This record gives sequence, structure tokens and C-alpha cells, in this order.
Amino acid sequence: MDLRVTGQGVATNEVMFDQTVEQTIDTDFTLPDYCPDISRVLKCKITPKINSKTLNGTTLSIEGCACINLIFADADNGINSYEYLAPFNRSFVTDEAVDYGSVVVRARPEYVNYRAITPRKLEVHGALTLNAKIIAKNTTEVLSDVDNEDIQILRGEARITNPMGMSEKYLIIEDELELGQGQPAIRNLLRSDARAVINECKIISNKAVIKGELMVNTLYIPEDGTLPQSLESALPFSQIVDIDGVNEDCECDAKAEVVSLEVKPRTGMSGEARSFILSAKLSIMISAYCNREIPVVYDAYSINYETEIEKREVLTERIACKINESYLCKKTLEFSPDTISSVADLWCDSEINGVRAEGKQLIINGTVHICFLAYDPQNIPIYLERPVDFEYRYDMDTEVSDMRCDPHIEAVASSYTLIGNDRIDVRVELAVSAIVFDVIRLPLIVSINVDENKPKAKDETTSLVIYYADAGERVWDIAKRYNTSPSRVSEMNALKDEVLQASKMLLIPC
Repeated sequence: MDLRVTGQGVATNEVMFDQTVEQTIDTDFTLPDYCPDISRVLKCKITPKINSKTLNGTTLSIEGCACINLIFADADNGINSYEYLAPFNRSFVTDEAVDYGSVVVRARPEYVNYRAITPRKLEVHGALTLNAKIIAKNTTEVLSDVDNEDIQILRGEARITNPMGMSEKYLIIEDELELGQGQPAIRNLLRSDARAVINECKIISNKAVIKGELMVNTLYIPEDGTLPQSLESALPFSQIVDIDGVNEDCECDAKAEVVSLEVKPRTGMSGEARSFILSAKLSIMISAYCNREIPVVYDAYSINYETEIEKREVLTERIACKINESYLCKKTLEFSPDTISSVADLWCDSEINGVRAEGKQLIINGTVHICFLAYDPQNIPIYLERPVDFEYRYDMDTEVSDMRCDPHIEAVASSYTLIGNDRIDVRVELAVSAIVFDVIRLPLIVSINVDENKPKAKDETTSLVIYYADAGERVWDIAKRYNTSPSRVSEMNALKDEVLQASKMLLIPC
């Protein structure tokens, strides 16, 4: 039998490889000559950075570094800092060769222990968690139509979100950060960090246009030896990323990560340092998706011959909502009496602990680690840290039964009010971005075969069968059972609906 079959591909992003390992950091370093001796360590922090990812056959190679930031007090209770880079390499072995797909690596610190061996040498033992994923587009060919008078087709429309591709691009930002009017000149840098926030991701023909800001926070010791001063800067950036096949109807999910950051004081003609020279490297990762409605075949059979169909549960996704907004986390922190007289600096790190959907609400639970560099009533520098749990809720338009969501939350701004010497009101602005997918599993036909050597047995003496149908039965199922067409059953019984609304006696043509 000549079957003119029409098919098409249904694509989804599939995780080809997913593994998490612990990367130990064991190192020691000696302070350079320009740094004073260590009298007391205030904070030793490890920040992981991924520099490169290489996929070759069954081997995924990762190169990165652990940025060890040491903040310490000298013999005169002055605050000082030093940053040391500890490089690392890690290889992952996949079960089979993967020569395509996008590599996503995430790293976070687990713990850090340190010991001052001498007043100028520090020994550091710590660990990072590395999660490596290889994500590739997987396409399943399904039937969308069969052209043959003998074949009955149960057609339908499936609304899916088709992944168009993933792309990563690096961006170098170089700029000069100038002190504000009235701020004292720079003696030395204490601490600097930066966070990249995507504000807009717009799709045009075969390209994604990204706009965002690099939020830079710098803490320095003034030339006059007064309390540490902070400088906050927002540097806008934009980037165009090529993604084949996308158009204005597509959506994109963009994330930006600071891969490297270098901030150095710059001395001007006057001999004073009144600005910082910044050089930052950003990794911009974009995933693009397009919503489509495609014709599919849910069931098929031949009226006259035995039919074999192969069904497969095809995993499809639909975008339920896209989130890009700010969330304010507020908390009053309490300390022992007479703990704090002033705060020199406050910064925050955020992490996501869990994501779930309850009805039409998306709920993200996380923790903001609030870090203080402060002075006690005796004007001695101290370091304090407090975790603050938060619960972010977003009202979606529709209920999501099976959700996939990989949100991104970044602390972009913070402020505080010191209340007495034992309480601090803290306000942290979190930038929340996420795409929520509703995961749908559709049983679709991927192949059909009609065996003309096996005709179906028929009672040639019977032209009509009386059938007592129950409410809720489908005309399709009744027609398939008696090897006739649904259209003939509906026409003979004057049926307008595909599903019977009440029990009814039907005449079935044979």
C-alpha cells in the first residue's frame, strides 16, 4: 500500500552529561613587600572562576582559578587586603563521545580553612563544588499526516516551545572609575567585586541583542588614613550574539557571569590616586526558544488491513512565563551589646536553595549571606557574617504541573541602617531572572506500517451493528473497534461532538 507520510521534527534540549565533583584547593602564599605583617585575619574568602571549557570526544576539560581574597588587620589595627589566584584543572569523562552541544559549568565555594604560618605567610585549605553539564538539542521525528483513503487519522495540534540553540560569548569591559567629589584620594585597595545583570534580551533576525550592567563595588583605604571609603559604579554594556534561525517571535534566556576582574588604583598628574582602572571579562550565555503549533498524529488505523503503529512518548516544553524583576530582601540583624560602633563595608552573596511550583505560584527559596567589615567600640576592626533566608514568590498566569526552571538571582545593591550598637537594618536588592517551562509528555506516532497480506476479518452478511454507547465515549474509539470511519458513524447518527455527552444507541456501518 502506497502511504504518503509527512513527518517533522520535535526538538528538545537534552542533558547529555551531568556530574558534580569536589575540587580541593590546597595552597600557601607569601605577602608581597608592600603589604604589612598579618596581625589578625578578618576574612579569607574563596571565589571560583571558570576560565575555559574544552570538549574533546569523551573528555571535558575545565580550567579555572580560585580567587583567594585575604582581609587582615596589621599591628596598628589598620585594615589591609591581598588577592591570590590559585589555578586548577579538572577533567570529566563522559560515557560516550560527545562532539556537539553546549557546556555549562557552575562552581561555588564549599568551605575554606586558613592558618597564618608566619606573619607574612598564609596556608589555605578549601574546596569548591564543580557541576558540569553538556546540553544538546535532540530531535524526534513524528508523523504529522498520512495521505491514503484507507487510513483513518486522529489529528491534533501540539503547542510546543522549540529550542533554537545555545550560544556563549565573552565580553571584555575596560573603564576608569573616578572618585566622587569630596571623596579622599586612594592609598590602597581593600576589596572589589562585580556582578553582571542582564536588563534586556531582544531577538532580531538570527541575532540576540543583550543589554545589561556591570555593578562594581570597590572599598579602599584613603590617603589621609581615615575610615575605609566605598565606590559603587554601574557600567552599561551591550552585546550582539549570533543564533541561527531565530526571529522576532522567539524568546531568549540570557545569563552573564564575571569570569575575571582586575581593579587597580591610578595615580594622576597631581600625584594622587583618584580613580581605578577596571578590566573585567564576562561570559554571556544565551538560550533561544520559539513557540510553535505543529500538526501531530495521535492515532491511526487501516479499515481493511492489519496496522502496526509505533508510538513514542515525546517530551515537549512550553514557556509558561518569563521573569525579569527586582525583589527586596529586608532583615533586622541583632548582635551582642556593644559589638559595633560603625560599619566600614557591607556586601552580599546569594544562593538558591530550591525551586518549586504551587498552583499558579513559582516559589524560589534562597539565602543571602550578608558580610560586614566593621569597627567595635574600641575602634578595632572586626568581620561579621549573617545568613538571611528569603522566599520569592511570583504569580504565573497558568498552573504548571511539571516544571523546569533554572533561575538566576544576583544581589545587585545593598544598604543598611545602624541602630545603636547591637542592631542593623539591612536591605538587599536581588535581581531575579528566570524562564518557567511547562514540561509535557505527548504519546505521538513515529511510524506506521500497513500489511496488505493480512486483511481484517469482516462479516459480509452484516451491514449495520447496533451499539449502546456510554456517555464520555469517543466516536474515534467506537469506529476503530468496528473497522469503520469516524465520519460515517457521525453522519449516520447525526453526531456533532467527538465525545458523547450522554448514553445513546448508535448504528455502526460495517
